[in-house]
Amino acid sequence: MALLSLFVLALIFAPGLCDPVRTVDSVEFAKKQIDISLLYYHAREPNHVSKCITISASWSIENNINHYKNETAVKIWIEMKKQNWLLPLSVPFSPLNPSHQFEAITLFNILYSAKDYDTFYKTTVYMKDRVNQDLFIYVLSILHIHRSDLEGYAIPPIYEVLPEYFNNGEIMTTAQRIGVHGSHMIEYYPSTYKWDNSVVIRWNTTVWPYQCQSTPMSYYLHDYSLNAHYYYHHLTYSKWLGGDVIPLLKERRGEWYWFVHKQLVTRYYMERLSNGFGEIDELSGDVVNEGYNFGYMYHNGIPYPVRPNHFHLDHPEHIGEIEKIKNYERRLRDAIESGYIINSAGDHVDISSPEAIDILGRLIEAGVDSPNVHYYKDFISSWKYVLGNSLWYRHNYNNPGSATPVLIPSALEHYQTALSDPAFYMIWKRVLKLFSLWHHRLPQYKNEELALTDVTIEKVEVDKMVTYHEYTYTNISAAIHMNEVQSQLMYDKESVLVQYARLNHKKFNIRVQVSSKVTKKVEVKFFLAPKYDSRGFEIPLHANSENFFLLNHFVHELTAGENVIVRESTQNSFTVDDLESAYEIYMKAQNIVEGKKETLKERTKHLDFFPHHLLIPKGRVGGMPFVLMVYISELHPSKVSSEDKYGARFLSGTPLGFPVDRPLHWWQIQNLQNIYFHDVMIHHKPTPEIVVPYNF
Repeated sequence: MALLSLFVLALIFAPGLCDPVRTVDSVEFAKKQIDISLLYYHAREPNHVSKCITISASWSIENNINHYKNETAVKIWIEMKKQNWLLPLSVPFSPLNPSHQFEAITLFNILYSAKDYDTFYKTTVYMKDRVNQDLFIYVLSILHIHRSDLEGYAIPPIYEVLPEYFNNGEIMTTAQRIGVHGSHMIEYYPSTYKWDNSVVIRWNTTVWPYQCQSTPMSYYLHDYSLNAHYYYHHLTYSKWLGGDVIPLLKERRGEWYWFVHKQLVTRYYMERLSNGFGEIDELSGDVVNEGYNFGYMYHNGIPYPVRPNHFHLDHPEHIGEIEKIKNYERRLRDAIESGYIINSAGDHVDISSPEAIDILGRLIEAGVDSPNVHYYKDFISSWKYVLGNSLWYRHNYNNPGSATPVLIPSALEHYQTALSDPAFYMIWKRVLKLFSLWHHRLPQYKNEELALTDVTIEKVEVDKMVTYHEYTYTNISAAIHMNEVQSQLMYDKESVLVQYARLNHKKFNIRVQVSSKVTKKVEVKFFLAPKYDSRGFEIPLHANSENFFLLNHFVHELTAGENVIVRESTQNSFTVDDLESAYEIYMKAQNIVEGKKETLKERTKHLDFFPHHLLIPKGRVGGMPFVLMVYISELHPSKVSSEDKYGARFLSGTPLGFPVDRPLHWWQIQNLQNIYFHDVMIHHKPTPEIVVPYNF
């Protein structure tokens, strides 16, 4: 099987239903898709394709400097290479480290400023052999999303391009052994079996026996698509990306930053409750009870830093960092309580209006679009250094004259692994309290802001909601280095797949009976929240407002009289389904080039949407109660045009999460007819052949 099958069974993030999909049968488009796919091919190895080898050896950015709009970036990179300041090829890359980030930004500026696609492509091929591999894939993926002449071309999924970020060291070591011995020795590896022309490694907690407390939730925390979702969110809105280069301000960047993390924490909380765990731990300056040791290992054999259970934060190495964190958090609280921030020019900027959440979000993100990044600094990354237990490894250098540190980042410091550590949600629970402090200072919604007088929700019906675990397979052959013969033939002996269990759910319909006095277009939102907390007490509405997870949001046209809105769970504008593998995309492109009848799907937007198979929490075998909220409101046109690159994600001009973006009390809604609360039970159906640890 050709090693291009590293993309077999890929789960590529796709746009939601609001992102139109066009089919393409152009030979030119197909050739370009093949070229782009090969840029990701065996990312940890030099170029193998003969055309790329020739380009890499002959291209010179110095001699072609006039082909770039940003000549300064080219000169900086040339000097960095001359002084041996580039990050070595085989060491871990951290996008949070300022030195690593500077090199990534420099490379991005070179490639983004290439005046034409030919220059971009040749420079990218040239750089693949000369820069750190992780840094290269990171920058290339961001360019893939933001460079206009790459729009519509499929991105190979990150969990197949760099699989060691999604699998523990035991799985990756087994894959390397298979690469050396082939399939004839798999009987010596009890976690493997033969499937057609592939060897399958069972992803299971029994593979890695050094378990941590969160093991029963491994199916969720280590879900490939969930972690890729957050990675693609960062690629779309990288904190250093913006300003005049990529104008992301108009896309409600700061508000989206808040909403994405609020959704993640809410969804995680419901999954915790489904597994019998308690509340998300509060972060203090003393002890973090829940440790983390999944067994991640870098490609060069270095293990990730681990956090033991009952991790003490009062160590001298941590105290200084925590003091900085508290100081930065205090500055934000002072700004929220005073109702204004101080921008970089020293002016007071009012943040007491509802629209100011965008300012607050950009301030907390502490990125390039922050109003004052020098005063309101990045404390979230500092929390990641502390809780990831990686502060010890921040001051190592490859050589005495190097300006670039060689790090050992923790799982929290990579966007593709951060969600796997429960500490991520502890950090963001604390951060969301800052947003809540700001929300509580806003006036409560008035009846006229919430009501829709001509519309009454008469009844809500929901099909039985059932979740189950299923096996899925991901190809990790990219982690197996090719020998000389394989490199020449572009062919490998074995393809290695990982079999892992993930959560999914049966399709269900939500039916809403509505009477309307007029014909009009309205917005319809479905929210899901837990009914009881971890102690078994019913959560009051005003306290539960922060726990409502947006299931769906769409526009519907009501007719005068009786209406029945039927929405299938698959009809969702905020989630993405599993699509055809990148291997299939490659083969379709190849078929088009060869003149065979074939079409490619052209997709670009919304790579960062939430995976559909995780739409609802697991629930419990006997059923677990949740609250479904249906809300119908006036249609408020979005202030962001759907013609913008990512503008279509905003269906409405109302605040994200409205009406539960602020605390909502029963007295505010008791007379409203356009809001309806319906108790639902989520049942989990065990799959006998799939072993998933349980907490109780």
